[in-house]
Amino acid sequence: MTDNAFTTTFDSSRHATTLTLIRGESGNRLTGADISAIAAAIRDASHDVRNKLLVLRADGEHFCLGRIPDAKGATRPTALDLRDSVASTIMALYAAVRYAPIPVICVAQGDARGFGCAVAAQCDITIASRTARFSLPELDTTIPPTLAMSALLHKVPPKIIAHLVYTRQTISADDARHFGLVSQVSDPGELTADVDRIVDSLGEKPRAALTTIKEYLWNALHVDPVASAQLAQNMISVAMSSF
Repeated sequence: MTDNAFTTTFDSSRHATTLTLIRGESGNRLTGADISAIAAAIRDASHDVRNKLLVLRADGEHFCLGRIPDAKGATRPTALDLRDSVASTIMALYAAVRYAPIPVICVAQGDARGFGCAVAAQCDITIASRTARFSLPELDTTIPPTLAMSALLHKVPPKIIAHLVYTRQTISADDARHFGLVSQVSDPGELTADVDRIVDSLGEKPRAALTTIKEYLWNALHVDPVASAQLAQNMISVAMSSF
């Protein structure tokens, strides 16, 4: 297994950085250190003004089969230990995607399980192969997956989140799209071409337009309808004045 969990590639012609998980032989399962490094790479790329978007994809059969648990120590960790070593690390990656000023596009194939499912849900746009499958199986090991659930909130209806978590049922890409976890489903042979069309299209647009859309989507969800309308007016005025 390679020491590196991912690579990053900047494409100047498309104004995009692609972060690729490269441990396909092991299902792209990630350690806590890997997750921290990916979060840092997302933050760096998203704040590089040369980039207009970030693409997250994976080599191999599966997108990501989840997180590799930390080895058990000689003593039982405290709640603060677990928060700092596990929870904060994962939440920092979700935050890196959420607060990236540019859109983050996820490309998912095979299984997106546990942490992998949550990352796919957290991204702004998720393009899935029709053969992709999504699941939250943490309760199999008695873990209540509140971190993964937080990534699905505001994307997937609560009843669907509860069903995924309690039943540990694996759902298809088509069902994931129906539930709001996935944006688009592509036939396996068309997945790369479909993603390329989106990347090419967005790469032609002003960065300010793309960042305004993302900022509005995240902020408008948390205010009342009057405030969201006022926010829309103010943000489009600022954006248009910069073109």
